[in-house]
Parts: sequence; structure tokens; C-alpha cells
Amino acid sequence: MGQPEQRGRRDRRGSLREAGPGPGAEGAIAGAERVLHEVAAGAVSRRRGQGHGRVVHRGGVAVEAGGAGTFAFAGWRALLAVTRVVPLPLLCAIAGLVGSAMYYCWPQGRQTMLRNYAHVLPEATVRERQRVARQSLANYLRYMVEFAASGNLSPEQRLAVGVETPGFDGVDQGMEQGRGVVVAPMHFGNWDLAATNAAARGYKLTVVGETFGNPRLDDLVVGGREALGVRLVKMEKVGPSLVRSLRRNEMVATLIDRPLHEGGVRVRFFGEEVEVPAGPARLALHTGAAIGAVAFPRRGPGRIDVLA
Repeated sequence: MGQPEQRGRRDRRGSLREAGPGPGAEGAIAGAERVLHEVAAGAVSRRRGQGHGRVVHRGGVAVEAGGAGTFAFAGWRALLAVTRVVPLPLLCAIAGLVGSAMYYCWPQGRQTMLRNYAHVLPEATVRERQRVARQSLANYLRYMVEFAASGNLSPEQRLAVGVETPGFDGVDQGMEQGRGVVVAPMHFGNWDLAATNAAARGYKLTVVGETFGNPRLDDLVVGGREALGVRLVKMEKVGPSLVRSLRRNEMVATLIDRPLHEGGVRVRFFGEEVEVPAGPARLALHTGAAIGAVAFPRRGPGRIDVLA
């Protein structure tokens, strides 16, 4: 989401459609969101007396072991089963329709999205913001379907996911230093497909992820990622494992626009002061690793560009 800030209004709208939907949610919707680490919410102001500006997101809603957590687990298992028998292009088309319908059936989320887009796209008309918000939510549902279907891909198909524009050239340059690379993806495009593609290309990749509060859902999602060659380290148990990965000249990925439970560092974002996690930068400074932001715009069912 850093690139649109420096472009014209038309390009910015197009880029924002690739971003996550933004609003947080409760219950089953929150469970589905956290499957892809998307617990993002609208930016919220802090009182100036606290010494902070805005924070990027509200805190996410954990998926409990019962109730919504059980529903999310059952729903994810059902989606995994569906992806094995229904072609991905058809599933993506259906997901887009469901996402568009959610825009109209989810007033709280819709209002939060429109408030955010009013800030990000101040020159756009109300109708333009509504269209971007609706398409963003539709794209997010497509991402969920693509992630669920990624376990069905053959090694050759995993290699074909990433379109070379410019691919992993930046990562390769960082690897030449021999100290590993810290990549900081955003909720922009399908980061799980990118991780799958990187692992298929032979990169040793460790991803920092949050747990869902539901052990069965944790095992299902983490197991699926690790089966594709992606090592997942739980955010609560990071410890020295990331340092060891970088010293082996491997790649470490941690989302840069996730919710903050502690103070971060303040940066300018769409003209506002926001807080982002300091962890990726601190890790790179501590180890001497290269560091860079990455994004993965969607280019069709199961296809992304890799901007790394």
C-alpha cells in the first residue's frame, strides 16, 4: 500500500483493490479473516496526550476454541474439500460474487471501509469509493479461496504462480550479502501464494504468523502451509529462531501492517502519522540482514505478480 500514495488517483484506486478489506469483524467472519492474518481494521486515533499519532489497525478478534472458532474450523475444512472438486476459476468467480454481496449485507464493515477510503481517496466521488470498497472485499474472498486451493497445486503449478515482474530479483541481491533477507509484506495481494511460490523456487522461508486461539484450526492452517514448504513460527514464540534463519542466509517474512499490541514506530502514511511494527527493522539491524517491502498484486485465478 506504499506505492499508491505516490501515484495519481486512478492508479491508487486500482492498487487499493488489491489490498485487504480493512474492517475487522466479529464471530465467524473474524475467524475467516484471521486464517489469512487479516485482522486489520480502520485506523483509530489516540489521544495526543499519550504521545502517539494514529495506529494502523484496531486489534483483531481472537477465534475462541468454541462457538465461532468451531464454526471457522468447520467452514475452512469445507472450503478445503470444495477446492478439490471445483475448478479454481469458477470458485474465484463465486467468491467475487459473495464478497460483493457481503459489502451490502455487512453495514458495520462497509461503513468502516468507506471512512478509510474517504481518507485515502479524498478526491474520489462517493460512488468511486463504494466501487473500490466492494471490489476490495470481493478480491479478499478470492484470496481466501486461492489460499485454500494452494494445497492442491503440483510442484510445477506452484512454480507457475508467480509472474516475473520483476520476481525475486531483490531477494536474490540481498542474499548475495550472506546474511539473509527480511521481507515485510503487506495486506496487498495474496501473500500466501507468494510464499508457496518462493518455497517452490527453493528459497528457505520462515514466516511469522499469529495463532487463531483454536488448536484444531491452528493445526489445519499451519499444517497446510508447512506441507507447501513454508516454515511457520508463531508470533508468541519467535525467540532466537529468526536470527538463526537469517544467519543461515534464509528469508524471513513478517507482515508490516498487522495490528499493534505494543507501541511501534511512527511513519507518514497517506498524509497521516501512523504506527507500524518495529520488529522487521530491528531484526535486520541486529543481524545485518537485507530488508525490503514486498507486494503481490493479483493477476487472475491463482496468479500473482511478485514485486520483491
